[in-house]
Amino acid sequence: MRRTVLAVLALAVLAPFIAAAQEAEEQEPLLVYVAYYKIGYADMQEWIGQYHEISVPILQELQDEGNIQGWNVWQHQTGGEYNWRFAVRAPQWAQLGQFWEQYLGRLAERFPEVLDRGGVMVRAHYDEIWDITHVSMTDPAPATKYVYDSRYQLSFSDMDEWNGTWDELLAPVLDQAMADGILGGWVLEGHNTGGRHNWKVLYFFEEWDNMDDVFGRLTTAITADPEVWQRFGGLIASHDDVIWSMVPEPEGM
Repeated sequence: MRRTVLAVLALAVLAPFIAAAQEAEEQEPLLVYVAYYKIGYADMQEWIGQYHEISVPILQELQDEGNIQGWNVWQHQTGGEYNWRFAVRAPQWAQLGQFWEQYLGRLAERFPEVLDRGGVMVRAHYDEIWDITHVSMTDPAPATKYVYDSRYQLSFSDMDEWNGTWDELLAPVLDQAMADGILGGWVLEGHNTGGRHNWKVLYFFEEWDNMDDVFGRLTTAITADPEVWQRFGGLIASHDDVIWSMVPEPEGM
C-alpha cells in the first residue's frame, strides 16, 4: 500500500447529494461542511490514490452508520488558490462535530502515520459551513464532470431583493438550460459560518463548452433591463468564482 495521507476527502458521487439535499429542502436545511486544501502538485497523485484507498472506506462506514448523509470531493480546474474541495453533509451541528472526531479517530487508529504525512502535503486550508437552500437537478442524476462554484458577499438587508430577482429572472433561465440538456443542475447555499461570502450557487456541467452558453443566457437575462442590471450588480460587495473537476480514479483500481 502506498504511503497514507491526511484525507478529509471523498468520491464525487452526485446522486446521494441530490437525494439528501432534496429531502432536506422539504424538511429542514441540510448543513454542508466544505473544506478547501492547497496540495503540492508533486503530491497530488499520491493524495488522490490514498483518498480512494483510505478515506473512501472510512467515509462510507460513517455514512452507512448514519453519522453523515453523504460527501463529495472535487479537484481544482481553474480559479482560486486551493486545488482540493471536500464537502460532508449532515442535518445537525452535533453530527458535524462528531464526524471529525469519528473520522480522524479511525484514521489515526488504522493508519497512525497518516497525520504526519498529511501535514506535509497540506500547504494551506480553510473551512466553511453552508445551508443548502435550493436544489434543481435533472432526473436521472447528471454525469457531472465540472462544478462552477460562484460565491457572493451581500448585505443581509439586500438578501430578500437579491433572492427575489434570482427567483423571478434567473432561475427560469437555468431551468430552461436544464431542459435543453446543457446544464445538469444547480444548487443554492446560504452562509452559515466561516469565510467572507454568504451566498453561493453551484452549477453542474457535463461538458466544458456548455458553460459559455449558460452564462451567456444569464447575462442576457439580467442586462435586458438596464435598471435591473444596475441595481442587481450594486448589491454585490464581493464575488469569487472557481471551477472544479471530477477526481479521476488512479490507474489499476
